[in-house]
Amino acid sequence: MAKVTDIQVAEGWCYIGCSVCSKKLIREETSFTCAPCNETNAVAQPRYRVILSVSDETGIAAFLGFDTEITKLTNVLAAEAAQILGVGLNAQVDTDLPRVLSELVGKTYTFQLKLKDFNFTSNHQTFTISRIFPARDLAPLPTFAENVEVHEQAHLQNVAPGTDDRAANTSDVAEVSTAGREAETNEDDAAEDNASKKARVE
Repeated sequence: MAKVTDIQVAEGWCYIGCSVCSKKLIREETSFTCAPCNETNAVAQPRYRVILSVSDETGIAAFLGFDTEITKLTNVLAAEAAQILGVGLNAQVDTDLPRVLSELVGKTYTFQLKLKDFNFTSNHQTFTISRIFPARDLAPLPTFAENVEVHEQAHLQNVAPGTDDRAANTSDVAEVSTAGREAETNEDDAAEDNASKKARVE
Protein backbone atom coordinates (compact mmCIF):
# COMPACT_ATOMS: atom_id res chain seq x y z
CA MET A 1 0.00 0.00 0.00
CA ALA A 2 1.12 3.54 -0.71
CA LYS A 3 -0.25 7.03 -0.12
CA VAL A 4 -0.70 9.51 -2.95
CA THR A 5 1.29 12.59 -1.96
CA ASP A 6 1.03 14.64 -5.15
CA ILE A 7 -0.10 14.74 -8.78
CA GLN A 8 2.70 15.66 -11.18
CA VAL A 9 1.29 18.09 -13.74
CA ALA A 10 4.45 19.05 -15.64
CA GLU A 11 3.49 16.64 -18.43
CA GLY A 12 -0.24 17.18 -18.07
CA TRP A 13 -2.86 14.74 -16.85
CA CYS A 14 -4.37 13.61 -20.19
CA TYR A 15 -3.60 13.16 -23.86
CA ILE A 16 -5.58 13.07 -27.10
CA GLY A 17 -5.95 9.40 -27.95
CA CYS A 18 -7.54 7.30 -30.64
CA SER A 19 -11.08 6.22 -29.83
CA VAL A 20 -10.30 2.78 -31.27
CA CYS A 21 -6.83 1.79 -30.04
CA SER A 22 -6.23 4.46 -27.34
CA LYS A 23 -2.82 5.35 -28.78
CA LYS A 24 -1.75 8.99 -28.87
CA LEU A 25 -2.81 10.75 -32.06
CA ILE A 26 -0.66 12.87 -34.33
CA ARG A 27 -2.10 16.33 -34.67
CA GLU A 28 -2.50 17.57 -38.23
CA GLU A 29 -3.79 20.97 -39.41
CA THR A 30 -7.41 19.93 -39.62
CA SER A 31 -7.49 16.39 -38.29
CA PHE A 32 -5.76 13.71 -36.22
CA THR A 33 -3.81 10.75 -37.56
CA CYS A 34 -3.54 7.38 -35.82
CA ALA A 35 -0.42 5.56 -36.97
CA PRO A 36 -1.29 2.14 -35.44
CA CYS A 37 -4.73 2.18 -37.08
CA ASN A 38 -3.38 3.75 -40.30
CA GLU A 39 -6.21 6.26 -40.07
CA THR A 40 -5.69 9.82 -41.31
CA ASN A 41 -8.98 11.08 -39.95
CA ALA A 42 -9.11 9.38 -36.57
CA VAL A 43 -11.75 10.14 -33.96
CA ALA A 44 -10.02 11.89 -31.07
CA GLN A 45 -10.87 11.32 -27.44
CA PRO A 46 -9.19 12.71 -24.28
CA ARG A 47 -7.68 9.95 -22.16
CA TYR A 48 -6.02 9.96 -18.76
CA ARG A 49 -2.28 9.86 -18.36
CA VAL A 50 -1.61 10.74 -14.73
CA ILE A 51 1.67 10.56 -12.85
CA LEU A 52 1.11 10.00 -9.12
CA SER A 53 3.75 10.71 -6.52
CA VAL A 54 3.35 8.01 -3.87
CA SER A 55 5.14 7.06 -0.68
CA ASP A 56 5.23 4.36 1.97
CA GLU A 57 7.54 3.44 4.84
CA THR A 58 10.26 2.38 2.39
CA GLY A 59 10.48 5.52 0.26
CA ILE A 60 8.86 7.51 -2.55
CA ALA A 61 8.15 6.71 -6.20
CA ALA A 62 6.26 7.90 -9.27
CA PHE A 63 3.45 5.71 -10.61
CA LEU A 64 1.97 6.24 -14.07
CA GLY A 65 -1.76 5.59 -14.42
CA PHE A 66 -3.52 5.38 -17.77
CA ASP A 67 -7.13 5.84 -18.78
CA THR A 68 -8.70 2.53 -17.74
CA GLU A 69 -7.50 2.46 -14.14
CA ILE A 70 -7.83 6.20 -13.48
CA THR A 71 -11.38 6.15 -14.84
CA LYS A 72 -12.25 3.27 -12.49
CA LEU A 73 -10.67 5.15 -9.61
CA THR A 74 -12.43 8.48 -10.20
CA ASN A 75 -15.65 7.28 -11.87
CA VAL A 76 -15.24 10.21 -14.26
CA LEU A 77 -14.19 9.96 -17.90
CA ALA A 78 -11.25 12.05 -19.01
CA ALA A 79 -13.47 13.71 -21.61
CA GLU A 80 -15.91 14.74 -18.86
CA ALA A 81 -13.11 16.07 -16.68
CA ALA A 82 -11.73 18.04 -19.61
CA GLN A 83 -15.15 19.46 -20.37
CA ILE A 84 -15.58 20.61 -16.78
CA LEU A 85 -12.27 22.48 -17.02
CA GLY A 86 -13.15 23.88 -20.42
CA VAL A 87 -10.21 22.09 -22.02
CA GLY A 88 -10.90 20.93 -25.57
CA LEU A 89 -9.11 18.88 -28.16
CA ASN A 90 -6.93 21.86 -29.05
CA ALA A 91 -5.15 21.79 -25.69
CA GLN A 92 -1.46 20.89 -25.80
CA VAL A 93 -0.48 20.40 -22.17
CA ASP A 94 -3.17 20.59 -19.53
CA THR A 95 -1.68 21.85 -16.29
CA ASP A 96 -4.99 22.69 -14.63
CA LEU A 97 -5.87 19.71 -12.49
CA PRO A 98 -9.46 18.43 -12.36
CA ARG A 99 -10.96 18.15 -8.91
CA VAL A 100 -11.47 14.39 -9.23
CA LEU A 101 -7.68 14.02 -9.53
CA SER A 102 -6.71 16.51 -6.84
CA GLU A 103 -8.96 14.62 -4.41
CA LEU A 104 -6.73 11.56 -4.77
CA VAL A 105 -3.95 13.30 -2.84
CA GLY A 106 -3.75 12.02 0.73
CA LYS A 107 -5.53 8.76 0.02
CA THR A 108 -3.96 5.32 0.34
CA TYR A 109 -4.33 2.57 -2.24
CA THR A 110 -2.91 -0.81 -3.09
CA PHE A 111 -1.12 -0.64 -6.43
CA GLN A 112 -0.34 -3.49 -8.78
CA LEU A 113 2.47 -2.51 -11.13
CA LYS A 114 3.48 -3.58 -14.60
CA LEU A 115 7.27 -3.82 -14.62
CA LYS A 116 9.41 -4.08 -17.73
CA ASP A 117 13.11 -3.75 -18.42
CA PHE A 118 12.87 -0.05 -19.31
CA ASN A 119 11.43 0.68 -15.85
CA PHE A 120 14.87 0.05 -14.40
CA THR A 121 16.79 2.39 -16.71
CA SER A 122 17.86 5.94 -15.92
CA ASN A 123 15.60 7.34 -18.65
CA HIS A 124 12.41 6.01 -17.09
CA GLN A 125 11.65 6.96 -13.52
CA THR A 126 8.02 5.85 -13.38
CA PHE A 127 6.28 2.53 -12.84
CA THR A 128 3.16 1.77 -14.85
CA ILE A 129 0.03 0.93 -12.87
CA SER A 130 -1.85 -2.16 -14.00
CA ARG A 131 -4.50 -2.15 -11.26
CA ILE A 132 -5.52 -0.02 -8.29
CA PHE A 133 -7.34 -1.34 -5.23
CA PRO A 134 -8.78 0.48 -2.20
CA ALA A 135 -6.57 0.30 0.85
CA ARG A 136 -7.26 -2.79 2.95
CA ASP A 137 -6.29 -3.65 6.47
CA LEU A 138 -3.75 -6.42 6.60
CA ALA A 139 -4.94 -9.64 8.19
CA PRO A 140 -3.48 -10.12 11.69
CA LEU A 141 -0.61 -12.55 11.95
CA PRO A 142 -1.38 -15.82 13.75
CA THR A 143 -0.25 -16.10 17.37
CA PHE A 144 1.29 -19.24 18.82
CA ALA A 145 1.31 -20.36 22.45
CA GLU A 146 4.74 -20.73 24.03
CA ASN A 147 6.09 -23.23 26.59
CA VAL A 148 3.16 -25.59 26.16
CA GLU A 149 3.74 -29.30 26.85
CA VAL A 150 2.33 -31.66 24.28
CA HIS A 151 1.32 -35.08 25.67
CA GLU A 152 1.33 -38.10 23.43
CA GLN A 153 -2.04 -39.76 22.97
CA ALA A 154 -2.40 -43.04 24.84
CA HIS A 155 -2.15 -46.10 22.66
CA LEU A 156 -5.40 -47.91 22.03
CA GLN A 157 -5.87 -51.31 23.61
CA ASN A 158 -5.61 -54.35 21.40
CA VAL A 159 -9.19 -55.25 22.23
CA ALA A 160 -11.50 -52.59 20.93
CA PRO A 161 -14.43 -51.47 23.09
CA GLY A 162 -17.57 -53.43 22.53
CA THR A 163 -15.76 -56.58 21.39
CA ASP A 164 -17.58 -58.78 23.93
CA ASP A 165 -20.94 -57.51 22.74
CA ARG A 166 -20.07 -58.16 19.14
CA ALA A 167 -18.87 -61.67 20.06
CA ALA A 168 -22.14 -62.35 21.85
CA ASN A 169 -24.11 -61.10 18.89
CA THR A 170 -22.01 -63.24 16.58
CA SER A 171 -22.65 -66.29 18.79
CA ASP A 172 -26.39 -65.64 18.75
CA VAL A 173 -26.38 -65.34 14.99
CA ALA A 174 -24.43 -68.57 14.68
CA GLU A 175 -26.91 -70.36 16.93
CA VAL A 176 -29.86 -69.06 14.95
CA SER A 177 -28.17 -70.04 11.71
CA THR A 178 -27.47 -73.54 13.05
CA ALA A 179 -31.00 -73.93 14.29
CA GLY A 180 -32.31 -72.84 10.94
CA ARG A 181 -30.20 -75.37 9.11
CA GLU A 182 -31.33 -78.14 11.50
CA ALA A 183 -34.97 -77.21 10.90
CA GLU A 184 -34.46 -77.30 7.15
CA THR A 185 -32.79 -80.72 7.46
CA ASN A 186 -35.69 -82.11 9.52
CA GLU A 187 -38.18 -80.82 6.96
CA ASP A 188 -36.24 -82.49 4.14
CA ASP A 189 -36.12 -85.77 6.07
CA ALA A 190 -39.87 -85.64 6.71
CA ALA A 191 -40.54 -85.01 3.04
CA GLU A 192 -38.41 -88.02 2.07
CA ASP A 193 -40.22 -90.26 4.61
CA ASN A 194 -43.61 -89.20 3.25
CA ALA A 195 -42.49 -89.93 -0.30
CA SER A 196 -41.22 -93.37 0.74
CA LYS A 197 -44.45 -94.25 2.55
CA LYS A 198 -46.49 -93.13 -0.44
CA ALA A 199 -44.44 -95.33 -2.71
CA ARG A 200 -44.99 -98.41 -0.52
CA VAL A 201 -48.73 -97.82 -0.36
CA GLU A 202 -48.97 -97.63 -4.14
